[in-house]
Amino acid sequence: MTTPPDIRTASARPAFVPRALLIDLDGTTIDYRQELLPRVRDAVRAAARSIPVIVATGRMYRSALPWALELGVDQPLVCYQGAMVRGMPGNDGAAGEHIYERELRPEPARRALRLARREGWHFQAYQDDELLCDQDRPEAHLYSSISGVPFRLVDDLEPLLALGTTKAACVIEDPIEVDRASVLMTSELAGVARVTRSNPEFVEILDLAVSKAAACEIVCARFGSTLADAVAIGDAPNDVELLDAAGFAVAVASSRPEVLAAADATCARPEDGGVADVLRALGLG
Repeated sequence: MTTPPDIRTASARPAFVPRALLIDLDGTTIDYRQELLPRVRDAVRAAARSIPVIVATGRMYRSALPWALELGVDQPLVCYQGAMVRGMPGNDGAAGEHIYERELRPEPARRALRLARREGWHFQAYQDDELLCDQDRPEAHLYSSISGVPFRLVDDLEPLLALGTTKAACVIEDPIEVDRASVLMTSELAGVARVTRSNPEFVEILDLAVSKAAACEIVCARFGSTLADAVAIGDAPNDVELLDAAGFAVAVASSRPEVLAAADATCARPEDGGVADVLRALGLG
């Protein structure tokens, strides 16, 4: 595979003028230490003053919201890999509008839980923007530290899954075991659920119809645009559909091969200000 050119070179800059900006958070805009460079923040804020900026993330709504506010975003948030679209809170403190949600059905959710239990992987579910676990394990605390959201310990997740879950996730610290979990979950849930990757420790399970691309299309339609009019920036397998659909796609240079294959150009990691470089190259930041 030929690696796309770096956005800082003249050959990587697109001829078209984007009408929207679609950005991932973790590994793209903020680094895995949960830090946001001031120059990235300032560049996104500047872009948001001229075009709509959509944050598209695997995070829960209440986990993504503080970052979106810091970035000066006012468009609805695409959360849970696209399983939820919810508006920003009103200036009066009113809750954000619930625009879209597509839950993982109980049957594949229970199958994923049983596989995780059999293999000894930590498993968690999400209801009403709340994080649920039935074991108090180090992986649950790791996820909470990354997301900034505490988990609620329940007696047994299995009966709760009958009520629906926005998504489900395994959190696994061993990189080799993460890869194995992704393969086994994909095989077990083929045709009934989507399995994708975001942060290096996460294997996430969603309804088959869920993707960041589909959810961002809903948001773009609200201001009379499409993904073909947008520039998208991402770094992980959960961003591939979004990069494929965007008018111009940028992947973090350290991304996996399938992510790079979907990109028109690459940028530096968040700790090196890659998103700011993209916006400068496009005349947006």
